[in-house]
Amino acid sequence: MAPGPRSPVPPALAENSASPTTSTPFAQAESWKSRDWRKHDHWEPDWIHGQFHGALVCGRTQCHEYVAITGDWRLVEQLDDENRWDGGSYEPLFTPRFFLPALRLLTAAPRLEIPAPIEERLLAASTVLWAEPSSAGNRVRAAAEALLDDQNVPRTTTTAKGRTQRLTAHSRIVEFRAAGHPEEADLLEAVKWIGNDASHEDSLSVADVLDGVELLEHALRMLYDTRPALLKERATRINQQRGTRPPAAL
Repeated sequence: MAPGPRSPVPPALAENSASPTTSTPFAQAESWKSRDWRKHDHWEPDWIHGQFHGALVCGRTQCHEYVAITGDWRLVEQLDDENRWDGGSYEPLFTPRFFLPALRLLTAAPRLEIPAPIEERLLAASTVLWAEPSSAGNRVRAAAEALLDDQNVPRTTTTAKGRTQRLTAHSRIVEFRAAGHPEEADLLEAVKWIGNDASHEDSLSVADVLDGVELLEHALRMLYDTRPALLKERATRINQQRGTRPPAAL
């Protein structure tokens, strides 16, 4: 799908490997409140809003998975240079709230062997992303901590008095950086800050969460994508052989 201004699928997911396309027209209904507002003396068309539902289908030929979608819609005035002063037309703007099954957030997931605990937390984030972005942000942060688990970064330390003390996410990232992963640690620290915002305020947007997912995905590529090393090894072999095959023995 090539999302336009009225598409229910955000542009950030347009290039997702599981990017869906609309399979049927959306069913939409005006809400009771919207109908009641029509009685107002100063009512305007852009007060109209309601709910919608429909079905999407994955655009990949090997998949064709059907995805149920539901959410909100409202009328938005479309203005351009020609009708700026005369008033434009009104068209529905769709905002998704739930996808079932949840959309995959990682574009690189099919090509990476990502540990299951990380994928599970990201799937949990996707499930609530559109309805509760802050909850999704917490789950993305949990995925970052699961990455630290997989990289054997300890969750606890022993104090001078011999007591077990839980390490904060920041302390674990500091240890990860010191262990030789400065770039990956910087990415995880940014994800942590987004997660902090999710915990302390309810104003995190879908775009904020997707920023965190993109940063986490880059860290995953750096740690779990073996292709760069394999390509380097292949290039070294070809260079040493001065071609695709070793020179014939004399």
